[in-house]
Amino acid sequence: MSRIKVLSYNVCSTVGMDGVADFRRSAEVIRQAAPDVAGVEELGVHTRRVPEVDAPLEIARYTLMNYLFSRSLVTMPQGGEYGVGAFSVWTLELKARLLLPTPEGAEPRSALIAKVNAPEPFYFAVCHFSYQGEYEKSELYRQIGAKLITDTVIDNRFFPCVWAGDFNTFEGSDTLNYIHRHWLVANDSGPRTPTADCTFSGPRQIDFICAYPKEKFTVESFRVLPDRTASDHNPVAAVLTLK
Repeated sequence: MSRIKVLSYNVCSTVGMDGVADFRRSAEVIRQAAPDVAGVEELGVHTRRVPEVDAPLEIARYTLMNYLFSRSLVTMPQGGEYGVGAFSVWTLELKARLLLPTPEGAEPRSALIAKVNAPEPFYFAVCHFSYQGEYEKSELYRQIGAKLITDTVIDNRFFPCVWAGDFNTFEGSDTLNYIHRHWLVANDSGPRTPTADCTFSGPRQIDFICAYPKEKFTVESFRVLPDRTASDHNPVAAVLTLK
């Protein structure tokens, strides 16, 4: 059996609650958590918000982790990029980059799936779904996105798989109900401590760690980390056992 320490963290473009951009502060939160794999959302590469920083690269250097980056959108004419990243103490192989469904004119969203070359290899998916109320029927698009990721994992046999991300939805939603049917949800093993303040629904736990297939994993622990200074999200961490 293998023991996997997982982190999911929306770093808010490395801009803290004080309005200061500092990739070192974001990276230190990850380093202190000491995950084997980390899904990191809202990463910027020379964006208008933090033009001098390639956040995925700098976080990888600071934490001494390998990484892959999936661009969701180009943010400025000079080529600034914004998206999600997978980080690991083991080497990573990109297996799929998915453009998630969104309506025309909405912010593009993406997911990536990587093979993690651990002693007992597994796959790792990272995503960032559209936020509550971003556009009409946003929950439906999140559910379709969750199905796209699930179908890609199953159809290509990208499993056993760990999935981390900012799902921008919460327990009881159609999206979470769908995910529960297929995935082991590590959050179920911990308290429903909010991880972010949602515009239309208040404080909610919207950051998740899941595993597929259910029977291949057990959840040893799940916790919401207390830091809410380096980002507007709390990180979430789980220890999974791969049977």
